[in-house]
Amino acid sequence: MCTAFRDGFQSVYGARVLTEDFMPAVAAAREAGITYFEAGGGAMFQSPYFYCNEDSFHMMDRFREVAGPDANLQTLARGVNIVCLDSASSDVIRLHAKLFKKHGITTIR
Repeated sequence: MCTAFRDGFQSVYGARVLTEDFMPAVAAAREAGITYFEAGGGAMFQSPYFYCNEDSFHMMDRFREVAGPDANLQTLARGVNIVCLDSASSDVIRLHAKLFKKHGITTIR
């Protein structure tokens, strides 16, 4: 699994990366044969909204489009906080899973 697009961005850039700036790297990774990507999680969900004036769901849609329909796209959850800073209710946790699936995510860990 390639974690560069989540862990790398969070560690080096605080996840403050514009979607279209890293899509060529996702395409290159796909061309190199990578089919399992960690595509998001806590900061990678929040930063597009907070710092980049982008929609995180659009980022997920673009990641799916570029990685291809057969790629496994995984996100990291913060336990019951999911992508929030506080605990979420069961309804919100279920909604999180449904929305992430709708936007191309195949695995939430």
